[in-house]
Amino acid sequence: MKLNLKILTLLLIGLFSMHSSLSYADETTETVQLSLVITAADQINLTAVKQVEKGLSSYEAIKQLVVVGVKETSYGPQIMSLGGIEAVGDAYWALYVNGSMSMVGAHDVILLEDTLIRLNMEDF
Repeated sequence: MKLNLKILTLLLIGLFSMHSSLSYADETTETVQLSLVITAADQINLTAVKQVEKGLSSYEAIKQLVVVGVKETSYGPQIMSLGGIEAVGDAYWALYVNGSMSMVGAHDVILLEDTLIRLNMEDF
């Protein structure tokens, strides 16, 4: 009888352990690689690479790597400063995604695959 009870106990422990590990496997987050380059003449030259959650906006991912100052607009947040370097006058932070200038803001660029984001201070 004691042997049967020990076997039953071991089976139950094994069952609960297996169930726990299966639950954790389902909760893993899929990630993509963000490569970020920020340049502004002699003011800043930053390169960073980070694994971020797949489906995250590039704006949220950029905020994980550098201090971002924004101005809220009707189109969403407009990046005004990066790493303490502010775009003033005719200057602005141009957004490039995988080598091409983006036609949307960083808030609307969704990271679904490994992506290169370059933010370069440019003049109008």
